[in-house]
Amino acid sequence: MRFKSCFFFLVMMNSGKLFAEDKFCDLPHVENGRIAPYYYSFKGYYFPMRKGKNLSYSCAAGYTTETGTQEGRITCTVKGWSPVPQCYKKCTKPLLEHGIFYGTETYFKIHEKLQYKCNQGYHAPSGGTEDTLQCQSDGWSSQATCTKKVESCQVPELHHGSYFTTQRELQVNEALLYKCDEGYHTAGGNATEAAVCLPHGWSLTPKCSKKTCPSLGAIEHGGFYPVKKIYEEGDVVHFFCEENYSFREFDLIQCYYFGWYPDPPVCEDVRNKCPPPPLPPHARISADRRTYHSGDRVRIQCQSEYEIRGSGEIQCEKGKWTSPPICLEIQQNCTSPPAIKNGVLLGPLLPSYTNGDSVEYGCQRYYILDGPSTIYCEQGNWTEQPTCLDPCILNVTDMNSNNIELKWRQEELIFLHGDLVEFECKQGYKFLHTTETSPGRTRCDRGRLKYPKCVFQVPVEKCDSPPSIANGALTLPPLTQYDNGSSVQYSCSDYYFLQGSERIYCSEGQWTSPPLCIEPCTLSKDEMEKNNVLLESFYENQVYFYHGDYIGFYCKQNHFGAESGATLFQVQCKRGQLLYPRCVERRK
Repeated sequence: MRFKSCFFFLVMMNSGKLFAEDKFCDLPHVENGRIAPYYYSFKGYYFPMRKGKNLSYSCAAGYTTETGTQEGRITCTVKGWSPVPQCYKKCTKPLLEHGIFYGTETYFKIHEKLQYKCNQGYHAPSGGTEDTLQCQSDGWSSQATCTKKVESCQVPELHHGSYFTTQRELQVNEALLYKCDEGYHTAGGNATEAAVCLPHGWSLTPKCSKKTCPSLGAIEHGGFYPVKKIYEEGDVVHFFCEENYSFREFDLIQCYYFGWYPDPPVCEDVRNKCPPPPLPPHARISADRRTYHSGDRVRIQCQSEYEIRGSGEIQCEKGKWTSPPICLEIQQNCTSPPAIKNGVLLGPLLPSYTNGDSVEYGCQRYYILDGPSTIYCEQGNWTEQPTCLDPCILNVTDMNSNNIELKWRQEELIFLHGDLVEFECKQGYKFLHTTETSPGRTRCDRGRLKYPKCVFQVPVEKCDSPPSIANGALTLPPLTQYDNGSSVQYSCSDYYFLQGSERIYCSEGQWTSPPLCIEPCTLSKDEMEKNNVLLESFYENQVYFYHGDYIGFYCKQNHFGAESGATLFQVQCKRGQLLYPRCVERRK
């Protein structure tokens, strides 16, 4: 009995020791980022980690941590990793035409907002003159645009879908109904949707998109689950290998809107050879070759300023390496942080800085910070400090010599790095012949500005009054004479279909071709009675139909189509002509 008590006491002591050294945190998953590849290769050795251990992770290109940095640091706690490692899409100040932003910042952190205002005569997507964007985990909450108020909307080309009308232009507040082909979805994620023409354009531009990934082929020496013919966005596929085979990296992939990521893995034979030996952070190997067999040994050495913990030699055994050592930092302090041109050190100001300390920088007025605003002390050296990019100061002499002036008046002739500057030619001058759509636009680049050039404009011949068209007229009373480049707009009489461009232009004394007004079809009750057909209820009380419209008819009771035998018909209006279907009485 006494022996059993002692045994129980020893087991409890041993259990208490294990509990005190309990491990809490598994290998973290960092979407759009990762930790050092070394930790993935030796997951079983490092994880789970004990409380108080730190781990660094880095975000992929175009992503940052929530604080706006490229790298983050997390700590293992009893509740898991803190903070949870996350990488967000970095928000960069977008381009904006016909409007201005409030504020001069270039980069934005998650949840930060950016407000802008549109120029007179232009509207934001909300319909007002101002709107606000917010930096979210996948980019800006919406697109910053300023569009000119319109009176009608052109029907866009639609792939993988069809419209319920043949009209090519709709007026403001009119709805455009469309549907997508099987396997595709509308801009709002539905099979059928209606887009409304608003003063600033379509409420949601018609578009049909696919949200599936291709099927996966067979995996040599392995397999995967689940197996589907079609995978939808968000689906995750897990892979597994046969005995004596293993993956080099990830064992799962996911279906995104752009396809599979990452690529499907490959099962490699690990029976008689090992992969290249793992290289712990801040370490190097004594020799390196492509192939290693069971029994091969490799010595690992730490870099300077790091000390080794564990055996410095690893061995290949049955396709796997024995546990490698760890290289721990030899703590070193940093001197005062470096100064930057046209910038200031915001602090904190200390006599000396220990490993892991940080300081923050800012730029003088009109200068833009390029690089991380915060730098860190790492083993006696500061991480790379940022720079302050110069603004552009307009030179009035250069503007006069190029015969240009600012398109939008402002008090100060100073633009920040990255700002878009828009010029226009002085009266009597024009831009040099160029293929650019907006030759007057240029961008401030680190204090340098490339000025566009305007030359004297030779007067061109004017146009007389525009031609008249049948069944249509100009939207405004005609003038006796028009300048080169001027335009006029036509409209057709009620129910007449406008074919061609509604707007023509004066080009060197000649007008471009005017449109045609195609007559509508007029419903004839005599023809309907003569052919024993009735009008579908959808078209009830409608007498006139546009060229190209379809009209639905059906046979009277106890009648059927004389040619086809059908009872329902769709007839198209073609240039004022309507070919009525003919129904005959069913014989008893």
